[in-house]
Amino acid sequence: MSSEANNTAVGASVRSAALPRRFEYASAGAIGVPVADKIPRGAWLGLAAVFVGMVAAYHVELVNLVTQWATDEGWSHGFVVPVLAGVFAWWRRDLLLKLRPKGTVLGLVLVLMGVVGHVLFRAGGVVHMSYLSMMVVLYGVVLWALGWDYLKILWMPISYLVFAMVPPSTLYVKATTPLQTVAAELSVRMMPLFGGEAFRMGTTIKVHHGGGWAMLNVEDACSGMRMLVAFFALAVALAYTTSRPMWQKVTLAAAALPIAILCNALRVTLTGVIGTSYGMQYTKGTPHALLGLAMLIPALGLQLGVAWVLDKMFVEVPSAAGVRR
Repeated sequence: MSSEANNTAVGASVRSAALPRRFEYASAGAIGVPVADKIPRGAWLGLAAVFVGMVAAYHVELVNLVTQWATDEGWSHGFVVPVLAGVFAWWRRDLLLKLRPKGTVLGLVLVLMGVVGHVLFRAGGVVHMSYLSMMVVLYGVVLWALGWDYLKILWMPISYLVFAMVPPSTLYVKATTPLQTVAAELSVRMMPLFGGEAFRMGTTIKVHHGGGWAMLNVEDACSGMRMLVAFFALAVALAYTTSRPMWQKVTLAAAALPIAILCNALRVTLTGVIGTSYGMQYTKGTPHALLGLAMLIPALGLQLGVAWVLDKMFVEVPSAAGVRR
């Protein structure tokens, strides 16, 4: 080999060694080697096979979920949740493509635990618990096929799927009962703001407005539980996609609880005002559903207001090396 060729090879080696680590993947892509090819083809085929197997194993639960989303307006947000989960994963794709798969046997253990739990839950008729076993299987598949580095990023998109899962009836009843009482009490206190008068009797509101009296019952659907789940899903999505410190993200997500309670009380209040002013037929059916959707506007405004307050009250000052304090 000539001295010129040797010099060229040595120079290329020096330049390659001098490159920062973050340029290694860009160099690979530049010569026609896609970064995603670092994941073996067998791993992709294995993931596809596992996905098909999960659809076959959980087809009953998946059909029940889709049916619930399609027939119950309170859970119609379930169609959006998987899409957002996919968006979260796609949003971190640059970081995911830089990782190298390092699967671990612990993931297989999680998969087996999830499958066994699914079989036992289905045999015992506890269908709602099978939803949680589905998430355990997803965690295990990622850990088994790809490793911890991938799971550290994908745990959030997988966990986000819980917002699309209908809770068990016993848990739902225990959660909605106090929310019904809170919604009725707040509505009674808010009614004078709209020129009305009301009294609470348990979860029933006696409304006096426009010269008449009407009984408005705060049912399970008006408890705010479904609105709370939808608002939490929205708040978590907003917090996850913003570049804020973790404590601010947690604050934004936690703010969904009082915001959902307040907006639900406003919905019950407006329902009473509309019913006594224009007729009780407007307190149910399509008008009632549209009023619930309209509450997303003030909820989003309040959520953005919390973010604005955090921006004004706390300013993150980046520390720079060499800057005198």
